[in-house]
Amino acid sequence: MSIIDNNITALLGLALDAASMRQQVIAQNIANVNTPGYQRASVSFESRLSSLRADLPRGAAPSLADLASFRPSIEYASGPGSEVQLDRELTEMSATVLHQQ
Repeated sequence: MSIIDNNITALLGLALDAASMRQQVIAQNIANVNTPGYQRASVSFESRLSSLRADLPRGAAPSLADLASFRPSIEYASGPGSEVQLDRELTEMSATVLHQQ
């Protein structure tokens, strides 16, 4: 048995995928900051991870079967507050970089 099992490796891979996707989405949001009608995009991963963990028995790790369909996804905002705010995007970019490190 290795020190880090396949489940943990798969979960770490998904977290890196989410961080990479988040950087791309933030860059897209910044590029469209002055585009009329553009809806801000964000990446959904941590909230989905929390719900996955809540469904597991206490202390249990997710299995590879649990993670098979679990991927980060892009969500588009709508309604009030859906516009891009440069300061918010830069803050999220900094947080993502720190999280990746």
